[in-house]
Parts: sequence; C-alpha cells; structure tokens
Amino acid sequence: MNISIIGAGAWGTAVALSTFRAGHAITLITKSEADANEINTNHENLTFFPGIKIPEKIAATHRYDSIRTCDILFLICPSAAIDDVCQHIKAENFPASIPIISFCKGLPSSTWELPSMYVKRHFPNNIFGVLSGPSYAREVALDLQTQLVLASENNCCKNLNVTFSNMSIIYDTDIVGVELGGCLKNIYAIGAGICDGLKLGDNAKCAYITSCLREMIRLGTSLGAQQQTFLGPSGLGDLLLTCSGSWSRNRTFGETITQNHNPQEFISQSVAAVEGYRSTKIFYNIFKEKAIDAPIINALYRILYDSIISVEEMQRLLFLSVF
Repeated sequence: MNISIIGAGAWGTAVALSTFRAGHAITLITKSEADANEINTNHENLTFFPGIKIPEKIAATHRYDSIRTCDILFLICPSAAIDDVCQHIKAENFPASIPIISFCKGLPSSTWELPSMYVKRHFPNNIFGVLSGPSYAREVALDLQTQLVLASENNCCKNLNVTFSNMSIIYDTDIVGVELGGCLKNIYAIGAGICDGLKLGDNAKCAYITSCLREMIRLGTSLGAQQQTFLGPSGLGDLLLTCSGSWSRNRTFGETITQNHNPQEFISQSVAAVEGYRSTKIFYNIFKEKAIDAPIINALYRILYDSIISVEEMQRLLFLSVF
C-alpha cells in the first residue's frame, strides 16, 4: 500500500517508520523543503529522533502532489494547522476515492469543532477515520508494542487493510469520543506536571488523575461521546501515559511553569506543539458557554492565563478542583 503522511514531526516520523516496517511504501510530507532535504540527506529526523535511522526508501518531500496517487492519506499535523492542510490537499484535486485518517489531538480553532469536522467538511465523500491512543512517539519509532483505536462511521475503516509494525488496532465507531480523549488528556497532563513541579507526591497525583478521568467522562458524554470510549486506550490509556511520561510535552510544560510562571516562554522555545495550552482556553470557553461544570479545566485556565497566580495559589486551585 502506498501511504502519504502529512506531518514530519515526532509522531509523523514514528508512524512512517512503523508503516514502512509493515511493508508499505511511504511518502513523508514535511513543512519545508529544508526539512525534506535534511531527512533525504541524513536519513534521520535530527530535530526529533537523532540517532534513529530512517530507511532510504522513505521519501521526504515538501510538495503535496504525491498525494494524488497514494492509497491512503494520514494527517499528522498540529491541530491548529488542519484547515490550512486541508486547503493544500484540495488544491491538488484530491480524489474522493482515497481514505483519510486523522491522527490530530487538539482543537483547530477557538470554536467547538474537532479535527474530524474540518476534514469531513472539506472532503465529505472520502472514507474517514480517527486514530488515537497512548502512543509515545519514540517507542513507536523504536518498534515497541503499542495499542491504538481507529474510529470511523459504521466501522468503514476496518477493511482498509492498513497495518503497522508492533501496533495493534481496536476498531470503534465513536469518532467524537476518541477525538475528545486525545484533546482533553493534553489539558489534564499539564495539571499532572504541576503536581510534579509542586512535589505534591504520588498520592495526590493519583487522586488528581482519577478526578480527571471522572471529569473527562462527564464532559465527553455531555458533548455527544460514549462513556465506554473513555475507559479504553484513547481515554484512560492516553490520559495515564501523557500524565506520567517524563517525555510528555504537556506534562513537562506544567512542571516548568511551577518554577517559572511564564507559559509563553516555554511555548516559544518548544519545537513541537503543546496542544494542551490552547485547548485549555478553548474548552474553558466552551464549557462556560454551555454551563457545564468543569472544575479541573477551570482551575488550569486560571493557572495558565492569570499571570499573577503564585505557587501557593496553584496548589490551592488544584486541591479545590480535586478534593
């Protein structure tokens, strides 16, 4: 199978390696010509995975014309870029016969629209699915075992025959639930990092994560998702991984701002998107508008967007939201 992957960050590169090992032909579409030249010349993604070789048969390009002849298209770009990416795809007269799978974990804009809503608006006739779950990109790049969820209407993606190396896929139909799990866990991971930065201990952090799961289920079902989805890999699994991993950008972000309460400084220096920062503000406004109670997200909004909050106030807000 010929797969085109839009997005050559950590996750896009890891998925390229996994699908290539499974026997597929891969084209990796980068953000710039310089990025493509680096991968094609050094056969490494030096920004994200120095030391992990990318096979010469994985072709990198910054041009979109390769998508016209692929068998399936993967979107693995930052959520904020999804609309621009869809415009580039449309400019290539992208065929309605080619399925599209989104790997995005975040809200594209300040309005209540998930990535799937953008993609389906632009490409209403293409088979479409969302793939998400606990997936530390470096472990996927190193070919360690992973389990993810692929959601699509009427399970239409189940017969696509796309395979990954050392990755098992659970099929589902709850697109909204799978996407919301991927969005909300990034927000909650920031709070887990704050717990770590404040040295609140494992007991408090465990209580925090448990409360996050309860809130995730309540908020997700209020937005049309199924409760059971949040108890699977794309909900609880991704929440645990992102709240616990030392590599997690969102968790590290939360830990860092307890020492230096300057979120924008961290954001500006990060080579990859910290999806939870934008998502916190967007979801805060969504739930406020809908009069839905979201105490943890409310607390994190105060911490992230109120520059005068002290370390003591961070701890007070988190405890009030959990205990």
